[in-house]
Amino acid sequence: MPANAPRIHTVLFRQTPAALVERWRPLSVPPAFAERYRMRSWFHFLPICLLLALSGPAAAVPTEPLVLGAEDDWYPYTAYKDGRIQGMSADIVRAAFRAADTPVQLNPYPYSRCMKLALKGLIAGCFNTSPNPHILADYRLPRHPLFRAEIQLWARRDEARPVNAEQALSGRKVAVTLGYEYGDGFDRRHDLVRIPVRKDYYGFLMLQRGRVDYALAYRNTARQLFSEHPELEGQFQPVATVHRPELYLSFSRRHPQAEHLLERFDLGMQRILASGEYQKILDGWSQAADATP
Repeated sequence: MPANAPRIHTVLFRQTPAALVERWRPLSVPPAFAERYRMRSWFHFLPICLLLALSGPAAAVPTEPLVLGAEDDWYPYTAYKDGRIQGMSADIVRAAFRAADTPVQLNPYPYSRCMKLALKGLIAGCFNTSPNPHILADYRLPRHPLFRAEIQLWARRDEARPVNAEQALSGRKVAVTLGYEYGDGFDRRHDLVRIPVRKDYYGFLMLQRGRVDYALAYRNTARQLFSEHPELEGQFQPVATVHRPELYLSFSRRHPQAEHLLERFDLGMQRILASGEYQKILDGWSQAADATP
């Protein structure tokens, strides 16, 4: 063989194809063979380059529906009924993501568990959330709320009279639903006794039996409960409005796709607000007549 034939040395993983040819263990080859090998190396290396390019940010966009948690027992806003998730806020969430061409999957959970799953990053988000300082620190909130609703203080009808909630609650027992936020003014109070219950329904049962002085519940969810449970109908009356919060779809700070999903949600909300679809959803839920954009 010619004395000036190229030498090939051991392959190093991060070398270019041209360099690979030069770094094999010493083995003399004809120049023509070395050139053909160099050209073929480029063709073998090209798919690797394409694969690396596709593994960048564009590939991070999910193709499968991401999971959001929906509260399972808060009708007419969100509940798991007749084998599917129903309610006004569920309709809004679906419409927003549909308008943004983003598939999502809604899974039902008790509210407290739903928020814990989102906090840990096991699901991308959860609704319906009333913001307070802890929520703002632990979750990402979008620009657009789902709706606004009224939290009322309920008493037994035979004892009901309008009260100043700030004064009337001092030293009293109040049934509250586990994990719910009732506004900073109420949540920060230490001069009352909170009795946590799994559902609003149990809070009204405790109020009915005289085990608490008041129960806190959203106006329309309370009305829905009374219509579904005749044993509660006509026995309670609201005596004060405690808070009228905006309710949000809260996104996880730990889920890897939550930020992308938040951006898509805001885009979708912007579109359904502009198109009038959002207002049609509100109008379609006659039991949620006090909900506003």
